[in-house]
Amino acid sequence: MKLQNASFLLTFLGLIVISCSTQKNNLFNREYHALNTKFNVLFNGKEALAIGEAILYQNNQDNFLEVLPVEPILLRGEDQENRASIPSFSVAEEKAVKAIQKHSMKIAGQQRNRQIQDAYLLLGKARYFDRRFLPALEAFNFLLEGYYGNEKVYYEGKLWREKTNLRLGNYALVVDNLKPLAQRIPFGAKLYPEVNATVAQAFLNLKNEDSARVYISKAALAEKDRTAKARYRYIEAQLLEKAHLLDSARQAFQSIVNWKRKSPRIFWMQAKLQAIRLKAALDSVSPRPILERLAKQFENQPYLHLIHQQEARYLLSQKEDSLAIELYNKSLQSPGVDPATRMANYRELADHYFENGVYLNTGAYLDSLLRVIPEEGRLKKTIQRERDGLDEVIALETIIRSTDSILTLTALSKEEQFEYYQQHIDRKRAKELAAIEEEKKGLFSFNTNASNNFYFYNNRLLVSGRQAFLSSWGNRPNADNWNRLSTVNQLTQNETAEEKQEDKAGFFIDTPSFFVDQLPTDSLAIAALENDRKQAYLDVGILYKEKFDNPRLAFNRLKKVFTLDPTENQEVSALYHCFKLLEQSDTVAANGYKTRLLEQYPDSPFAQIVRDPENFSLAENQTPASVYERLYKAFERQEFQKVLEEGESLKIVVSGTKLSPKVAYLQALATGRLQGEIAFIDALQKVIKLHPNSSEAQLAKLAIKQLDQEEQLKHKRLTLKSYKWVFSFEEDALLLDRLAKQMQDAIKADQKAWKFTRDVYNKTTNFIVVHTKEEQPNQAYFLEKWRQLADFDKKTNNFVLLSAQYEQVQRLKTWETIAK
Repeated sequence: MKLQNASFLLTFLGLIVISCSTQKNNLFNREYHALNTKFNVLFNGKEALAIGEAILYQNNQDNFLEVLPVEPILLRGEDQENRASIPSFSVAEEKAVKAIQKHSMKIAGQQRNRQIQDAYLLLGKARYFDRRFLPALEAFNFLLEGYYGNEKVYYEGKLWREKTNLRLGNYALVVDNLKPLAQRIPFGAKLYPEVNATVAQAFLNLKNEDSARVYISKAALAEKDRTAKARYRYIEAQLLEKAHLLDSARQAFQSIVNWKRKSPRIFWMQAKLQAIRLKAALDSVSPRPILERLAKQFENQPYLHLIHQQEARYLLSQKEDSLAIELYNKSLQSPGVDPATRMANYRELADHYFENGVYLNTGAYLDSLLRVIPEEGRLKKTIQRERDGLDEVIALETIIRSTDSILTLTALSKEEQFEYYQQHIDRKRAKELAAIEEEKKGLFSFNTNASNNFYFYNNRLLVSGRQAFLSSWGNRPNADNWNRLSTVNQLTQNETAEEKQEDKAGFFIDTPSFFVDQLPTDSLAIAALENDRKQAYLDVGILYKEKFDNPRLAFNRLKKVFTLDPTENQEVSALYHCFKLLEQSDTVAANGYKTRLLEQYPDSPFAQIVRDPENFSLAENQTPASVYERLYKAFERQEFQKVLEEGESLKIVVSGTKLSPKVAYLQALATGRLQGEIAFIDALQKVIKLHPNSSEAQLAKLAIKQLDQEEQLKHKRLTLKSYKWVFSFEEDALLLDRLAKQMQDAIKADQKAWKFTRDVYNKTTNFIVVHTKEEQPNQAYFLEKWRQLADFDKKTNNFVLLSAQYEQVQRLKTWETIAK
């Protein structure tokens, strides 16, 4: 009996060993590998994929301000070009590869393991969510080319292949491949919603929103999963609103609201807010009562930032600016505020302040917006350029604000200064105490941050407490009896003077005397502040007029100059620009400024502009146009220093005219020729900042772009072997032009088709350049001939360079390095 059992066991083990072969086509082998693939490797792989998808959907943060994507694939801050940060997708791929490698039974060109088709589908999905779309496309194509009889898996693979094509940007191909399937597949089929949603996304990417709306509506109607159904219906509502079908859009949003707790809460809240907004717009009613009720409901506490934002937008549209800004700040301070809402709030506040001319606040909110944009992309670069355009006006307004404050305080008596600062300290302490009391009230409130509200873990309370202690006691040592003067004196006796100075700089006590001591008392310092203030008012007024086209702010700033005891040049410029600002809107006031300008400063350039605005004279028989033309000809003659010097005086005269950007651009070109590429780029950027809407600004942008491209391609560019023989001189330009002609005549007998030019290097140095083309010159032979010329300096420095090297010398101004 024991022998029979042992024989049976050996036979069974032998059958198992034989069944492990993937090259034998029998029932036992097929079933063994199919079951092992399905319930072992593929099961674990599908579980890993499901975990990865769950992590992705739970941590995804949609931007509801834009049309939502049909299928989210990115976590916040991730780049689609990089692999996913969720490891489960890599695990799923490993399991799929293992299933294919160990259990594939391809015999005589036919796959005998029915589960391999599922393995290829899992492999493609794992690579798709890992954002490796080309390998995913390869897996799906392999699945479709080797059709193994499972129609369900085949059509699912076809759908996922087109999803991958969608991520690769092949939108038209997706429509061509999936549109017939979407029309043929029955309404109740499992893939029906997903196929229609994918076609809708392809149409959206092709900017065909009408067709997208048709297909996303079908997907929303057929989808059974409430999360996907809410997403599809929300996209449909967004597209209806973009098509100006507001009533239909409101109904679509309301349908999500009507599902109540069956839809995800974030979709319910967003749909509720949009439905309220559209109803208010259609019925001309205020949404505030409904929004305030929503804010009071406990379950809506995580979404207070959205409710406050919606109410703020309505108030801003009703010109109730102060209330709107207060609610925007509440939205930003809400515990659950998401990055998309924060970015939208900063953007809307920046736009509001810009429209109202409060450029300091505009810059502050743009700075905040730049900090919350996660990736370096086109959006961030655009906002950075917008912020950079405010640098000058912010700097000037900061000077105005600080000098106004300091000079106002210095004009007060000592008693008034002490009284002012005491009131300031009292208000500050009252605010701190109120904030502490408010924090204490909420120590045990039921919100997401309740665990961190205990005093020692609350940064706001700690800072307030430290400031209150310093205000009352100053910087006390960490020792016993710290509040006694004898202890303080004993401990401080051993401190060095340097340590005392560091301590003094490290803290201060809020007392009126401390602040009063900081005010300047020296007459020279006060005079310097007054000069800075006058110039800042003038400069910012012209900037508002020329760059920002804000006549109201420009006039207010320029008008202030007259009250500050301006210099003659400042008053002349302010009078002229005030006249130009009011010339069209208030002729009476404009004539007043014109009369003052002509009577008080009749010989000034601005007075001449006013007398003959089309063709006034700078000197005898000169106009701005003729001076500019003369400067341009000087530039062509390489008289770059003259262009810079005379251009400075011309810029003042042509300020506010069409010649102003032309003069600035010509000076930038001259700067580049004299000082090199770095100074050239700086000068071009200044042209762009001062004259952003001019054609010269576009030329400057193009020049900077070309310089960047040349820098990137300089190592890839094909360089011809062309020589330049360079002689350096510090003589007059006319003398060098004559010398170059003499040098060319001296070698005519040698029949050299060389070209001789004079090139400016910098303010003091000129080059005579002999363009010898492909010929390496015989330096000793020709130098001997040229030394016989009377004007030729026998000791002159000369060197031979390739054309590319000479170009670098002129661009980067590196001749001194080569000469050494």
